[in-house]
Amino acid sequence: MKIKVLFLIMITFSQVLFAQSLWKVEYETYDKIFFDEKDPVYKAELDKNNSTPKYYQLLFDEKQSFFKEIERIDNSQNKSSTSMSTIDDNIYIDYKSAQYKIEGNYANKNILIVDNLPQYTWKISRDSKEILGIKVKKATTEYKDSKIEAWFASTLQPKGGPIFFNGLPGLILELKAVTNLKDESYETTFRAINIKEASKTETIKIPSKGEKMTQKEKDDFVKEANRKMMEAYSNKVDKG
Repeated sequence: MKIKVLFLIMITFSQVLFAQSLWKVEYETYDKIFFDEKDPVYKAELDKNNSTPKYYQLLFDEKQSFFKEIERIDNSQNKSSTSMSTIDDNIYIDYKSAQYKIEGNYANKNILIVDNLPQYTWKISRDSKEILGIKVKKATTEYKDSKIEAWFASTLQPKGGPIFFNGLPGLILELKAVTNLKDESYETTFRAINIKEASKTETIKIPSKGEKMTQKEKDDFVKEANRKMMEAYSNKVDKG
């Protein structure tokens, strides 16, 4: 009985510690793209992208988080590695309001995206395992064209994870999303490889600069800007 009480006290203490402090988890990520590419040069780049890991960091406390890519240096070539990516980053999330913010420059315009988090209908199974010594449970869902499998730790808060994924009763430490379209498919995986308390100099900065838009308004703006650019280029070519 004493052992059981001590175990419950340790779990409670761990949850309080994570709730009150700023922590960070690092994910090793593979962002794979598949389609029938004939150009051998581009195909080689595509194969390289699919076999090269990327690294992302989630800085978080119980109420908010900031997700960003971590640049790694390729020591063999003494330069930072670059590759294709379908993953959004520099994402701030407020879990209380269920909103996210992204500050960026799109089509030469400073924009502040403010929008609601996607809502996922998760099915939690009895499957469990350990990641970094932390017990996690399996959950699955389908969202638009994607099938998603996540492993979350109920002892860790917030109820979030990489990119916009949220809504589970704990922090997502591993996730796999597979998207199958007509002529192409995508497979993105995240797996936590490190979790530790953030340093005293690390803080979560809430994005605030730029013209405020929803995600759709920003996408429409970029689409129209690209259309105008292509139209201007076409007119220039026609005039010789």
